[in-house]
Amino acid sequence: MTPYVAKLFVHPLKGARPVAVDRLPLDAIGAVGDRRWMLVDSLGNAITPREVPRLAQLVAQLPMHNGAILTDEPLTLGADGMSSLTVARVHDTVSLRSVRCWDDQIDMADAGDVAAQWCSDALGSACRLVHMTDATHRPLAAKYAGPLPHEARTVSVTDGAPLLLLGTGSLDELNTRLQAAGAHTLTTERFRPNVLLTDIAAHEEDGWSRIRIGSVEIGVGSPCPRCVVTTIEPSTLEKSVEPLRTLATYRRGAKGNVMFGMNATHAAPGIVHRGDLVTVLARRQPS
Repeated sequence: MTPYVAKLFVHPLKGARPVAVDRLPLDAIGAVGDRRWMLVDSLGNAITPREVPRLAQLVAQLPMHNGAILTDEPLTLGADGMSSLTVARVHDTVSLRSVRCWDDQIDMADAGDVAAQWCSDALGSACRLVHMTDATHRPLAAKYAGPLPHEARTVSVTDGAPLLLLGTGSLDELNTRLQAAGAHTLTTERFRPNVLLTDIAAHEEDGWSRIRIGSVEIGVGSPCPRCVVTTIEPSTLEKSVEPLRTLATYRRGAKGNVMFGMNATHAAPGIVHRGDLVTVLARRQPS
């Protein structure tokens, strides 16, 4: 079997609903429009569904053309029972504020009081909406780049890597085990990948070091550790012990985290298309 791209996703607002696309343009940072916007609390710390599960239900959309997102503005927000709000990027330096995304303290632009009030009402929790600017630099860690150079690279407010890869074989294996445990099966969107690959054995992606998807070369970095966000059903906000309980039985990493999917970095700007074939250029050396 030759793996190929089954689905592509962009997440315009960190933690909000994903958007399915047919083409995934990649710029120097990552997928265009992917996690360039973020919500922060009063201390400037990133808000995710870990802290405010309602965030997973927010709809965040960017302009699309021929099945692709080509820009990260304006952002249109939607929530049940509320009128939508469209927010443009702020370009003045006065609006810059220091915020924290995981271990990184970075400068992002505050989108203003109207956006802050709308988002606070939607979440039921005080927050501010911020976005990346040309001055925002969040360093890319070496572990996410695989064999590719990482120095001087900037990444958006993802959990660390420009891209997340997942194979349908891995998801099928998990769902088989969930069914055996009497639990509900899960959809791709629960795991928030950018690129879903099919015609691939369970966790085959773990063994890759360098691949090409269509014409785009990609370094495959570290496995992705999973957290309690995967246990929240976005449609109902119901919480469960799954899939972490089942993943823990067969996907434990060296530090005790459960791993599912692979962090990855593209070598240069390009476009990944739905249906693109995957060529494996190099595999990991056995440890």
